[in-house]
Amino acid sequence: MKKNFTCFALLLAMLCACGPKEAKNEPTQADSSVANTQKQPTDTLVMNKTTRYMNDSTATSALNVVFPVANKKNARLAAAVNEWISEQLGGTYGDSLEGDYTKLLSDTAALVDHYFANIKKKNADMWKDMAENMQPEDLQGMQLLDSVSITKLAEGNDWVTFQLVNDVFQGGAHGSHLVFGQTFRKSDGRRIGWEIIRQLPEGNLQELMRKGLVSYFAADNEEGFKEEDLENVLDESARYYTPMPQCPPLFTAEGILFLYNQYEIAAYAMGLPSFVLTWDELQPHLNATAKHMLK
Repeated sequence: MKKNFTCFALLLAMLCACGPKEAKNEPTQADSSVANTQKQPTDTLVMNKTTRYMNDSTATSALNVVFPVANKKNARLAAAVNEWISEQLGGTYGDSLEGDYTKLLSDTAALVDHYFANIKKKNADMWKDMAENMQPEDLQGMQLLDSVSITKLAEGNDWVTFQLVNDVFQGGAHGSHLVFGQTFRKSDGRRIGWEIIRQLPEGNLQELMRKGLVSYFAADNEEGFKEEDLENVLDESARYYTPMPQCPPLFTAEGILFLYNQYEIAAYAMGLPSFVLTWDELQPHLNATAKHMLK
């Protein structure tokens, strides 16, 4: 079954191999090859990347975020994305600051500094607690990790999707790997949720979702995997009726990404069950809001 152990180990090795870095703000042009299958995007967003990183003998702390560069045309979108980013990182930036909240959020360097300080403090507090409650030999060779990366996942003519990846190790048998995301409507920054999916009595959405899960679990199962095998890998609550993921629907070039995190519908060892249902498959289930975004 899919596991995150390899990805986590590679990430930890990559981060630990790097020395301390100065903060960077790098303007980047979004990939014009990433598009909705209905249209190639003609208004590709320009992104600005901000990086913070610190590595010492006790912990690796990292925060990498891309923000859309605001202009007159996409000001509402940029404000909405900045607010979402702040909320995903803790929702505390600007709490004690005076002034217009949208303008505060537009100071992306200050926003990242605020949350990077939180990451470093969390690692420092955790290490202090471990040092007070564990034997020195048990700490030998251990290094904590808290790495957050927010990037653009995909972009269409009328929508854009951002993705958050958070890798954490705080001792124990294994770390945690969280993936989350959000699709925004470009015209006004609206966050897109599962309300765009219509549950039709005569529809086959459950069938499509279960086929998607089968394809996920079958990908690295040499013995083969069938729908009846889902009973053996899914939690009891998801064996017979598959719930929508806690992560909102993520628009991609091919269709909507359904993403379940660790322990959401299956055990840790099952990884992050995920699959894409194509626009053609989902067309009967999309409401008018979604269909207009795809024209």
